[in-house]
Amino acid sequence: MHRPHRVAAVMAAVVLAICSSPAQQGEHHHHEEGGAQDSSRRAEVSAQIDHELGELRAKIAGHEKDPAPQVFKNIQMFKDVEAGRVLGAMGFFSRALGVSCKHCHVVDQWEKEDKPEKQIARDMAAMVNEINTNLLKKIKNLDSPDPRVGCWTCHRGDVIPQGMPPRPRKD
Repeated sequence: MHRPHRVAAVMAAVVLAICSSPAQQGEHHHHEEGGAQDSSRRAEVSAQIDHELGELRAKIAGHEKDPAPQVFKNIQMFKDVEAGRVLGAMGFFSRALGVSCKHCHVVDQWEKEDKPEKQIARDMAAMVNEINTNLLKKIKNLDSPDPRVGCWTCHRGDVIPQGMPPRPRKD
């Protein structure tokens, strides 16, 4: 096996291990796509995300263009990003996993490190960056000039992505 493929295989195994860890049990959702219950849950979570981000946007009003570390405490990612864009990224992460902000954060104490999911999200973002920056370029014959992956690629609105497609039923 070539080194890039070995690295990709190891990273995939790590992703599955992380996503299956007991730390993920807090706000855990696994659902079938397209059902009314799924649609209702997604709408509820989306409304919660909008509410939480709306409150934060109001709190940082007038400072959206300031560097994130000047506006937020304990910024470890997005240090070179405007504060307003950080909130957009947080909304993207939340929707990709189908969770509200409280999945990773202690609401109104955003800087706290009390939840392991916060570090898992940082590590997953680093993994996505590694895949997009280094690994995908090494795969020959991809039918895309700039292939990319993101949280949604695997998660599809679930905290724990489905590891394998369902097996055919034997009747």
